[in-house]
Amino acid sequence: MATYIKVAGELYTAEINGSMADYTWDGRESKSITLTMSHNEVAALLPDGTPWSIVQRTPAPDENGTENENEWDNSAYSLSGDITDHRDGTVTIKMGKSTDLEDAYEMLLGGDEA
Repeated sequence: MATYIKVAGELYTAEINGSMADYTWDGRESKSITLTMSHNEVAALLPDGTPWSIVQRTPAPDENGTENENEWDNSAYSLSGDITDHRDGTVTIKMGKSTDLEDAYEMLLGGDEA
């Protein structure tokens, strides 16, 4: 099965790992996404608030000639975190969910309303 992330309608081959409680990032749920691109490219692709999804495709088409594809919205993981350059042409970016405390502050203080 091939795994991708989908951002603005474009697919990018990716390796994705998740953490239910990322203790290196305030205990929030997070996804680590490894992509073949530069630090600057991934920073531009996935800034805070970017809607994105995980797409998985089967390697071979079915008997009708169509690929089987599943897509899961991951837009709740909207906080851009650390970017690690692996020096082999790949980088890993952490995308995280807001914590309960951050959500409570947002409700109390309001957001960026115009």
